[in-house]
Amino acid sequence: MSNNTEVKSYTLTPSWKHYLTGYLLSILTIPLAGIGLIGLYFVRKKHKSRKYIITDTQISSADSKYQRNVDLVNIEEVEIEQGWWQQKLGIGNLVLKTSASEIKISGIENPGNLKDILQKAIYAEVQRQKEKEKNKPREPKYSPGSMDKMEYLTGLWQQGLISDEDYEKERKHFE
Repeated sequence: MSNNTEVKSYTLTPSWKHYLTGYLLSILTIPLAGIGLIGLYFVRKKHKSRKYIITDTQISSADSKYQRNVDLVNIEEVEIEQGWWQQKLGIGNLVLKTSASEIKISGIENPGNLKDILQKAIYAEVQRQKEKEKNKPREPKYSPGSMDKMEYLTGLWQQGLISDEDYEKERKHFE
């Protein structure tokens, strides 16, 4: 029987407000021999190249060159970084910290709401992993066939074919 669980995926991109300073500077420098047009091109390119993909189990941060993935169960802390200008614009950065690294989700609108949603998703994934570990079949205490060998050894000892010392010595190999 197959498991038909569909993985939901959400893609976030930084808000245009995150690049407002770059856009404004580019527009203001257009009269200077068109330098602002080049600036607009690069700001727009940078704005469109960054994306964040959030699934049920992980978060990915991707730009034109790199992609970083973090599993939700590994995230230890979620923080909001917001300067006064970002607060006025209603945007901010989320910093996702793991024991080894951190990922910054930059320029997201309503970072407080996203933080709450992520914390709930992280908690749910941790609980799901714990449940999965709890239902995992246990490893046998003895290697396969060792119980048969132990029974054979016990039978030899009970029949008096081996001494008590030899029995104890051999029995320790099965513990």
